[in-house]
Amino acid sequence: MPKNPPTPKEPASAADIERSIQALNRLAERLWGEDRVAEAKALLDALDALNRALDRIRIGESRRAATLH
Repeated sequence: MPKNPPTPKEPASAADIERSIQALNRLAERLWGEDRVAEAKALLDALDALNRALDRIRIGESRRAATLH
């Protein structure tokens, strides 16, 4: 197994990040169902922060698109 993960060729888009957040949300639901509440809460708190960051990314993308046209 390589020590360093492969570097992405392109930056992640908002849609890529959203798909990752949805997958992690399903993991949090599974943890909650397995009665691993502390882990699920920690993951949900992190996902909340990621969702806020995603909103800021989308706002920035929409502003760039508006200024380019």
